[in-house]
Amino acid sequence: MNNILILLCILLWGISAFLNRLSVEKMPPLLMQVIVGSVFLFYIPVALKLTGEGFHNPLHYKWSPYSVVMTVIATCCSIAANVLLYTSLKGDSQSGTSTMMISLYPVVTLILSIFILHQHFSLWKLVGVATMLLGTYLLTR
Repeated sequence: MNNILILLCILLWGISAFLNRLSVEKMPPLLMQVIVGSVFLFYIPVALKLTGEGFHNPLHYKWSPYSVVMTVIATCCSIAANVLLYTSLKGDSQSGTSTMMISLYPVVTLILSIFILHQHFSLWKLVGVATMLLGTYLLTR
């Protein structure tokens, strides 16, 4: 089941990048991000309904100040990354190549996990990352 979810995620990210490429020709990147935020506000009640969580008083949730700060910082990084993505796609005749380069962001996550969280990865996983980097390099030539 996990592999199906990952494949679905890849498919949705691919469709998203393609649709953003079409949109950015007609709309400024910052306005696109405002629309993303608006869609998210609509999505919250739908997600709560789908998960069966329902609407609860937020004061009853287990809040962690650390997690709130990390989530705010992560959201700011995501917003900035989206604006940069939209800007890079505008007028780009090689949007597939650009998106391939941007799709290397998990490598940054892996590197941060190694150095900050002290996670260990097998040699095969590191070989896989090197293959991703080589493949992206070859696709951008």
